[in-house]
Amino acid sequence: MDILSPLFVQVALTFLLLFAMGYSRVGSIKAKKVRVKDIALRQANWTEKTTKIANCFHNQLETPILFYVLVLLLIITKQADNVQVVLAWVYVIARIIHAIIHVTNNNVNQRFFAFLASVVILALMWAKFFLTVVSL
Repeated sequence: MDILSPLFVQVALTFLLLFAMGYSRVGSIKAKKVRVKDIALRQANWTEKTTKIANCFHNQLETPILFYVLVLLLIITKQADNVQVVLAWVYVIARIIHAIIHVTNNNVNQRFFAFLASVVILALMWAKFFLTVVSL
């Protein structure tokens, strides 16, 4: 199914950020930039780089959940048409752009517009799905 390809890319992005976060955290501890006792209770004592990656990873567990649910519903109801597939790719591309901004320069204005684009696309996907299901 074509709709699974963008889903797999979104999942890959989430795992990439998870592994990058782990690598950065272990590296920060090994380099003695952070002491375990200073972060053991989730205190905000990680390095800036590690915090950017962690925050970006956590963002992949927010609105993307709505994307995952929608893709499953599109498959179950056989409503994964070409429009939904294109919208899914645009959504995932916006999430990738958001992630790149988040872990690099972290320009909040740029990040906001990438986030907003992804949310608008996801809302359009849900609206199209809703209207399709209601008219069945």
